[in-house]
Amino acid sequence: MKFVAVSDTHDNVFAIRDLLDEVKKERFEFLVHAGDVVAPFALREFEKLNKKIYIAFGNNDGDRNLLMGVIERNGWIAADIVPFPGGVAYHGTDANVIEVLKKLKVEYLITGHTHEARIERGGITGGITILNPGEVCGYLTGKRSYAIVEDGDVSIVEF
Repeated sequence: MKFVAVSDTHDNVFAIRDLLDEVKKERFEFLVHAGDVVAPFALREFEKLNKKIYIAFGNNDGDRNLLMGVIERNGWIAADIVPFPGGVAYHGTDANVIEVLKKLKVEYLITGHTHEARIERGGITGGITILNPGEVCGYLTGKRSYAIVEDGDVSIVEF
C-alpha cells in the first residue's frame, strides 16, 4: 500500500498546484489530508488527482457544508477524525484524543495543526506510527512538505 499524506494547505493554491505536480509522479492509491484545507476553491484543486481522498477537518476549515459539497461530489470521505486504509487522521494535538487513537489497531495516525513535519515510530513494540507531514502552504515554517507512506516506510518530502 502506498499513500500520500498532507496537511495545512491553508488556501495556498499555488503550493497545492506545486504539490499536485510533485505527487503525480508517484504511483499511490490515495491521499490523506490532515486538515486546514480552509475553503472549497482550494479543495477543488485536488480533483485534478482523480484519487480517493480522506480528509480530517481542521480548526481553520471554513464552511463545512460547502466543503462537504465538494467532498461528496468526488466520493471522498471527511470527518473530524477520519479512518482510512491502515490508519486514522486527526488534525488536532489534544493529548487525550491522541492517546485514545494510539490504542486503535491501525498502523498510522496522521496529524496536522502544528505545521511541523515529524515522524514518531511505534518503538520496540511495533506500535502505531504517528506522522505529521508538515505544511503544504509554507506559511509558518517556510518549508513546504508532504509525506509518502509505502509498505511501512515513511518519508517526508520538501518541495
